[in-house]
Amino acid sequence: MNRTSFILPVIIFTALFNHSQAIAQEATTSLATTTENTKIETTTLPPPPFNIEPTLSKTAQTRLLNLTANMSDRMDGAVARLQNVNDRLNSRLNKMAEAGQDVSAARNELSLAQNKLDEAKRNLATIDNEVSAFIGSVTPSESWVNLKNTYLQTAEMIISAHQNVLMAIKLAQNNQSDTLQNGDTATSSSSNI
Repeated sequence: MNRTSFILPVIIFTALFNHSQAIAQEATTSLATTTENTKIETTTLPPPPFNIEPTLSKTAQTRLLNLTANMSDRMDGAVARLQNVNDRLNSRLNKMAEAGQDVSAARNELSLAQNKLDEAKRNLATIDNEVSAFIGSVTPSESWVNLKNTYLQTAEMIISAHQNVLMAIKLAQNNQSDTLQNGDTATSSSSNI
C-alpha cells in the first residue's frame, strides 16, 4: 500500500469536515443577524406531559405484587388471630375482676398489645398504596427501602403484641393461682379451728 492511498482519504475527510463546520457557523451567524434585525414575537408552549414508565418489567411487577400480597395476607391473618386472643382474654379478665381478683397488671399488658395491634392494622391498611408506589416507581430500589421498613415495623409490632398477650396470660394465671392458693389456705385454716 502506498502512502498516497492512505493520505488521500484523510485529506478528503478533513476538507469535508471543515466545509461542514463553515456551513454550520454561517447558518448560526445568519440566524443571529436575522433575529437581531427583526423582532419576532414567539410564544413558548409548555412542554408535553412526560410519562415516566416504571423500570420494572411486567413479569417482575406481577411477581412482586404477588409476593407483597402474600406477605400482607399473612400479616393480616396474624393480626386477626392475635385480636381474637386479645378479645377472649379481655373477656376472661372481666370475669376474673367480677370475682374480685386484681387483674390490673394483666389489663395493662393487654392494653399495650391492643395498641400495637391497632398500629399494625393501620400499617397494613395503607401498605397497598406503598406497594403500588414501589411497583410503579422509576427508582424501585429507593421505594423498596420504604416498603421494606413498613413491613419490618409491622412484623415487629405483631411480635411485640404477641409477647404482651403472653405476658397478660401469664399474669392472669399467676393471679388466679395465687387467689386459689390463698383461698385454699383460708379454707384449711378455718377448718382446723
